[in-house]
Amino acid sequence: MVQWIVRAAENKDIHRLAKVHVDSWLTTYRGIVPDSYLDNMKLASRIELWTRVLDPSNETTTFVLENPAGEVAGFINGGLCRDQELDIEAEVYSLYLLQEAQGKGHGRTLMQRMIECFLQQGYGSMLVWVLEENPALHFYEKMGGQFLMRDDIQIGGESLQEICLEWRSLGR
Repeated sequence: MVQWIVRAAENKDIHRLAKVHVDSWLTTYRGIVPDSYLDNMKLASRIELWTRVLDPSNETTTFVLENPAGEVAGFINGGLCRDQELDIEAEVYSLYLLQEAQGKGHGRTLMQRMIECFLQQGYGSMLVWVLEENPALHFYEKMGGQFLMRDDIQIGGESLQEICLEWRSLGR
């Protein structure tokens, strides 16, 4: 039986990362984020984003989830915590799975891989920001994330609530 695999992202993955990014936004955030924003998401802009993210000068880490057919079905991206005011070292910037890959433990596998990477890089704590209405909020809580704070974020001209969850000790 062919297995799903997690591996480091490569430049050859840029187009597929962009496609997963757009497709997962469309299925996850419909009814949460303004339709006008979702309807105007362009694959080309996500390709530009992933080209920058995977540039060797960018100090982030990205892992992709490949399905048994060898297609990218999800990803996780993270690095140094962007909010230097917080006493937290690392941050998961994004974790997205296609609907076909959800609910099968792949999100947990990607998170565990990222935590291992953070520990290898010497990071002992991390956080993630999640839209409050995102059903995945419960996933992060099950993974051990603890509420740290809430903040407003503007998406498509609307103010939405975002929740910050923290892991104070990745080694446990």
